[in-house]
Parts: sequence; structure tokens; C-alpha cells
Amino acid sequence: MERKNREIQYDYLRVIAVIAIIMVHSIPAEAANDKQWFFSAAFMPVLLSFVGIYFMLSGLFILDHGTENILAFYINRFRTIVIPFGFYTGIYYFYYNIYLGQEKLTAVEHMRAWFLGWLTETTPMAPHMWFMYVILALYLCAPFLSRMLRAMNDHELKIFLAMILIIQSLLVYLRPLGFLAEESFQYMIFKGWLIYFVLGYSLKRLYHNSRYLPFAAAGLAGFALTMFQKCFTPSFTPGIHDLAPTVTAIASSIFLFFEFYGNVSIPLITKACGFISRHSYSVYLIHYLVLGQLSAVIIEKTWIRHFYVPKILCLTALTLLISLVVAWLLDETVLKLLKRIMELIWKRGMTDKGEK
Repeated sequence: MERKNREIQYDYLRVIAVIAIIMVHSIPAEAANDKQWFFSAAFMPVLLSFVGIYFMLSGLFILDHGTENILAFYINRFRTIVIPFGFYTGIYYFYYNIYLGQEKLTAVEHMRAWFLGWLTETTPMAPHMWFMYVILALYLCAPFLSRMLRAMNDHELKIFLAMILIIQSLLVYLRPLGFLAEESFQYMIFKGWLIYFVLGYSLKRLYHNSRYLPFAAAGLAGFALTMFQKCFTPSFTPGIHDLAPTVTAIASSIFLFFEFYGNVSIPLITKACGFISRHSYSVYLIHYLVLGQLSAVIIEKTWIRHFYVPKILCLTALTLLISLVVAWLLDETVLKLLKRIMELIWKRGMTDKGEK
């Protein structure tokens, strides 16, 4: 194995993250017995921590650099994020409302319905798209947030991190304890998924030369506490996923493990991960349709359907493979064309503006 200047650990993280999200959606909502329940209970916190890691990876790069020219930043996000997002919501709309739909509408009415669904987060059978509305909101404020964070010294950044983590912890735990805190904290700006967006940048800046052991211990403690809640206090399990401090600890420990030890190149694996990483955004957007309408249908026709864990693993692997092929084809054809058109329109507009 050899080390390279390229920070390939982020490719590894991105690939594992997209696999984790596919697996989350492959695990049945209901368990038939205690063994299935324990498998789901143990894996879910770890798998769902990668949702936070997605945000951490975005914040890591964007908050550190790349937002100096605010207008150029927004144009680039529109080209690379908004255009694919709109395109894939169009695929979901076409499949469910046109291909499978019974209602007869004109082309203009379909376009209007698709656009309104896209704007209002009501794209049919696409619950995973919530992520996109959060990330777009974060991108909107990213240039200004970046300037604020980079203006802080390390001590100030640590205080800021402590503040937002404490606020989020109070929001998670006070209500189950009988304290209605939502009204008191509704006006707080720094809460919710913003924590992970800031955390990726902050952890690398503050702790890249630190010892990993304390963060590993925090991640294990977060996992142990989550399992304790699930197993021994099933009536009191607030925030065991997503924004709970326990899951934040798990996500942070995984992120820093790759930060400290992940920049190792294993030729074939590194190349494969680089390829998947480049198309991971499109894989995320299309995987839910592939999983529900193709992979599940195929697996249900095989003997694997009778076995809980093998079925989950096969669903995950098959969905990843099919989604990757679809993402690669669309990224290299339709989406490349749409992005190119956007670039030409932008350049033409700037040229006309310069001539005037």
C-alpha cells in the first residue's frame, strides 16, 4: 500500500456513506423476531450516522475554501446540485405520475405539477429527497458562514461548537423529560443539521493533530448509550438517531478515523471508490426508485428473500450496482449536456453584459 497526496479518505467515506444510506432503506421497518430486531437496532445508529457524515463532508470543503466569489459559488451550486436534483425529481414524477399514473394531464400541466412538487417537497415516492432541501438551505448561507468561522480563532470556534451541541442536546432531551422547550428555542439559528455542516470543518481544523483515542471512546460511548436506551429503556428513547448527541459522537469518531488513518491507497479499491464517489450524488438521488421498483422485485423472486440479513445485503449491493450504472449513464450524457447548456447561458450573459 502507498500513500498519495490526494485525500482519498474522503472518497472512501463518501462511498461508505452512500452504501449505508441504501442499507438503511433496505432494512425492513418491522422485525419478525428478536434477532432481527437486534440486528436492526445495532446497525441503524451506525448507518444513520453517515447521514451526518454527508453533511460533514460538504461543510468540510465548502467552509474551508471555495466561497470567495459568492456569485460564482451560487452559479456552480446551481449547475452541480440544483440541475441534477430537478432532473431526478423529474424521473420520479415521470415514473409514478405518468408511466404508472392514471390521471390524464397535458404536457404543460405535468410540467407544472412536477415543478410544484419539486418546490414543495412532494415529489412522489421520494422521501429521501428531504436531504436536498436541507443541503440547499445550508449552501445558501455557506459563503457567509464560512467567513464567520474562518474569522474565529480556535478557542472561539470551540465555544461555538459547544454552544450549538448543548442547544441541540437540550432540544433532544428536554421534551421527553416533560419540559416543552420548542417555544423557547424556536428562534435559535444554530441548531439542527447545521451542526454536522459545521462539524466537518471544525473537527479537521481543531483536531487534525490530536490523538484519536478520545474520539473513538466517545463514539463507542455514544453507540453503547443508544443500545442501552433501545434495550433497557424502550419507553424513553429520545433522539436515538440523527441529531442526538450520541449519534453525533458516532459520526465524529468515524469521520476522524478516516481523517487520521484513511489516506491509504490500495490501487484497485482506490480507483473503484474514486469512480463511485464521483457519481455518489446521482446514486443517492436515484437509489430509492431503483430499490423499490427493481432490486426488491428481483430479490423477491429468489431464495434469498427467506433470509433476513442476506436479503438486506443483496438488496444493498444490487441497488448500488444498478444505481451506479444509471447514475454513470445519466451523468455522462443528459446531465453533462444540461450543465453545459447552463455554462453557455451564463457565459453568453456575461459576454452581453460586458459588451454593454
